[in-house]
Amino acid sequence: MPVLLDTPRRLATEYEERRGSATLERLSKAVRLDQGFYRSVADDPARTREAVIVAAVSALVMSLGLMLMRIIDPLSWLLGALAWAAVVLFGGAWFLVAVGGRMGGQATYHQMLRPLGYAMVPQALGFVPLGNFVPGFLIGGIWSAACAVIAVKEAHRVPTRLAAALVIAPLLMIIAIGPLVGVVLTGGG
Repeated sequence: MPVLLDTPRRLATEYEERRGSATLERLSKAVRLDQGFYRSVADDPARTREAVIVAAVSALVMSLGLMLMRIIDPLSWLLGALAWAAVVLFGGAWFLVAVGGRMGGQATYHQMLRPLGYAMVPQALGFVPLGNFVPGFLIGGIWSAACAVIAVKEAHRVPTRLAAALVIAPLLMIIAIGPLVGVVLTGGG
């Protein structure tokens, strides 16, 4: 009769990577909101560089869709995408560690950076314009926010409600402040 492993050990062995595992398998787990994947990547320092590359490529693909729809020019595409990836990934990780740590979260900066990088994968849907004026980047952004909630939950080891608040509150502030910044930059008119 086989011996059943206890649940934590079974989860730990389930997410151990085989030598030569494909990055696509990890990306698939990320977009499927696989909680065990996000927890394992938070604790795996070997995934830091890949997470940063995934975030940058996802942002480039997202904004490539905007460039192809002639909403932005090629230079804006490149600079804007890399700036977006840097702000969301590095700034977001810093914010989530600083605020989440005060609310009982346990993640370090790198433990937050890795799963957050993978959480940006759905943003690549920005390459696919859907419908007349509903671009895929809106759907990808919402999906990416859901991935970020799971990433924060698993990295910080906090309840889902707290993780959702940590992710959604800054998004709401950006949505509220964005138009004000636009008015100021355009001179009020």
